[in-house]
Amino acid sequence: MRIRIAIAALGVVMGITTPEATVAQGAGGSGPTIEVETIRALLLQGFEQGKAMDIDFARAIPDSALRWAPTSEVRDFAEQVEHAAVDNALFVARGILGVSTPTFGDPEVYLNDQEALVEAVTTAYDWVMQSLRELPAEEFETETTLFGQQMEKWRVYLQALEHGYWTRGQLVPYFRAHGMAPPRYRAF
Repeated sequence: MRIRIAIAALGVVMGITTPEATVAQGAGGSGPTIEVETIRALLLQGFEQGKAMDIDFARAIPDSALRWAPTSEVRDFAEQVEHAAVDNALFVARGILGVSTPTFGDPEVYLNDQEALVEAVTTAYDWVMQSLRELPAEEFETETTLFGQQMEKWRVYLQALEHGYWTRGQLVPYFRAHGMAPPRYRAF
């Protein structure tokens, strides 16, 4: 099965490539296509990187800054890490599986404890990646709705990754406000 996509956009957004990513001309010369299993592998690699970066971020901030926010109108550090990781599951639960978003521990616990936050992040990413591994290839191009927008199921996973990168990037000033450099970006 082949899926027509903007190959350059996928690689740029995710910042990753795989040697087996073969691009071929679509049927009738309609544009580039890529194999479903290559997309699955790229998405899984992106989620693995996101998981590692969210864990790095959660472990790098001092305990004293875990619940710190630059203003009262924005999420504190722990809430922002939670938002980056757990909302992946929200995207998949609503856009792929049509179920309620699972819980990954007690927020009152994991928002106040770094290792509990790491455990919630890990569990959320693992749940999303398992759903991606189990999604039948023939469903990748199936249309679904996410937040009122029609898209193919594989794009729900891509939207989750994009959201994670965006949300994680918002944490950089939290580190800077505490005189720290953020953990390194893992795509390279």
